[in-house]
Amino acid sequence: MEPNELENALKGLRFTKKKNDLEWNMDGSTFRIEPFQNQSRELLKGYRVYFNGDISGGYHLFNLSIGCLGAQVTNIDCILDYPFKTSQDWINELMKRPSCKMIDARGLFVLGDIFLTVVNDSLIIQKRIRKNQKLKLKETLKQIDFIREDLSPKEFDLFSFGEEVIA
Repeated sequence: MEPNELENALKGLRFTKKKNDLEWNMDGSTFRIEPFQNQSRELLKGYRVYFNGDISGGYHLFNLSIGCLGAQVTNIDCILDYPFKTSQDWINELMKRPSCKMIDARGLFVLGDIFLTVVNDSLIIQKRIRKNQKLKLKETLKQIDFIREDLSPKEFDLFSFGEEVIA
């Protein structure tokens, strides 16, 4: 589908046009659909979809927008970026985990069929499909979210205390 046709198809869902992108914003979350650059005029049209909110919300918006148009997902990337974590911190943490297998000492690991790549002080959790395969979007998003949650730094407040309530 051409970008202008997609824009017309999504008008009822209150997407707004920003340059070449279509965006939907609510409560600090953004869902953006961006066409790939330099695409052939005759072949299939490809789009990149970004979402910075809850996984289930992103899945719902995907299905509501371009999922119902027959879109096929070929790759999923989740970027973890924390200002206090360096590339070496990520590599050290992944090396401690027996479930992660190191592919390259510069920061490439595999966890089952999910790739973990350390780049510029960020960790990228990636799922790629092979040619002629289909990605099970919901299951893959859950799998990536589980890994994201496990690798995200945990915050503990040692000075907090529970409040006792008498009923």
